[in-house]
Amino acid sequence: VTNNKTRHVMRNTGLYISFFILLLPYSSLQAQDYRAIHGSSYAGALGAANNPTSIVHVPFKWDVTPLAVQLKQSTNLLTINNFSLLSPGGNVTVTANAGNQRRYLMSNQDIKVLNARIRLNEKSAIAFGASVRSYVSIKTSNLNWQDTVANVRDFMRINMSNSPLSVDIRTNGWAEVYGSYARTVLENDNGILNAGITVKVNRGLAGSYLTASGFYQAPGTIHNQPGFLLSNGLLEYGYSSSLDAWDSAGSFSDQRKLFLKKTFSTIAFSIGAEYIIPAESENFYDYDLKIGASLLDLGFNNFQYSNNSRRAVMNRSNVSDSLIQATFENLQNAGDVPDSLAQIAGNISTLYGNFKVFQPTRFVINVDKHLSGNFFINADITVPLLSLFGKQQLFVRDMNLLTLTPRFETRVFGFYLPTSLNTEMQFWVGGALKAGPLLLGVHNWANLLSKNKSQNGGAYLAITIRPGRKSDGEGGREGSDKTKARRIGGKKVRQYDCPARVM
Repeated sequence: VTNNKTRHVMRNTGLYISFFILLLPYSSLQAQDYRAIHGSSYAGALGAANNPTSIVHVPFKWDVTPLAVQLKQSTNLLTINNFSLLSPGGNVTVTANAGNQRRYLMSNQDIKVLNARIRLNEKSAIAFGASVRSYVSIKTSNLNWQDTVANVRDFMRINMSNSPLSVDIRTNGWAEVYGSYARTVLENDNGILNAGITVKVNRGLAGSYLTASGFYQAPGTIHNQPGFLLSNGLLEYGYSSSLDAWDSAGSFSDQRKLFLKKTFSTIAFSIGAEYIIPAESENFYDYDLKIGASLLDLGFNNFQYSNNSRRAVMNRSNVSDSLIQATFENLQNAGDVPDSLAQIAGNISTLYGNFKVFQPTRFVINVDKHLSGNFFINADITVPLLSLFGKQQLFVRDMNLLTLTPRFETRVFGFYLPTSLNTEMQFWVGGALKAGPLLLGVHNWANLLSKNKSQNGGAYLAITIRPGRKSDGEGGREGSDKTKARRIGGKKVRQYDCPARVM
């Protein structure tokens, strides 16, 4: 934060900002969005995250991705100043964005380890691996914030016209081990139809939510001075008991054991299909058009409520701006919130048992078109589904909406230029480079070229190892027992040859 006044403001904005800060412990974890390679035959095991079927029509016997990391975020809450991916040092500051607008923050991240794909036979393949994933979703009603705000009274004054105020926060972090299976289900002279499924065993690591709605403000007299009263509102917040382990006594090893003891396993699924129109080529893996559809992340994570989770009805009379200020300005951690909240709530109750946070279930359509030589263009459309339930369920959101990616790609090299429109109507132009086993990309070039755009965008890195040309049969036969001549589009082709366009 840029100065002492701003730091003081952020500490003392009362109820709204206090809970906002307390329930954001996971945004540092950093979903599955290596967008440059969506639809590519070279995506390998990473392609299963966007469509489990994509692992079949791949011109390699196997591939291994020992490590992949991806992070992406989009927000109008704040601005990170004096920072870019090319220049991460210097006097970096963070400032809250002024203005009267609906606020949002969306963030998704993942770390993948030991992901692999193996071709079982001419018509089927498997993939497997492990990931740690995290999503954060925040949205508010219209909220006014100005640099001149010094206390809760100032905040309530400039937001009188925005009543009732509302805030929704959802976070979901989990580890998963997955297995994918895909195979060819139909093949004729016109095309090839593949289908696949991914089954995931999840371990919910940390989750939280906050719902604040109907917060009305009214002018009043406070200690013989004009001020503001909180006249109504409903507040409910909960977070996983696993987080309490880090506040417990004992060594790091003891805390880790207690943390894992308070996590729970669930099952999730992804399903997909892919229709391929072959190219007029001698190579089986050359195609003119590839159309994929997938239903991703059908599942939820299960969490046990922390003892500090509460539901409060804010209908107590004479709750003034000065009382809110005095009640919440000295909060140190989440454990201090319940007692403070009890001082201003008309009715407060503890939340017990478990709660579920659904994963970002979405329907994805992917179309990949071969243009000429090594040039392709890919279109990816994402339709979020859980929002159809409204506020009946807790869920995190994926920010993808529409991506268009021209690419030049060979076996060794690749250049990608994804352009995307996300759910907040932000338009990003990104880029990626593949050189041998290394894939390096950014979601938004502004993260490299600008000093104040890093809060919108992100980056990804993946290392993928593929077999050498001889071992995958490129340019020759693998042996009579592993070579199958087919007639596709009126031409006989060899299934295990690598693409003719490969360098």
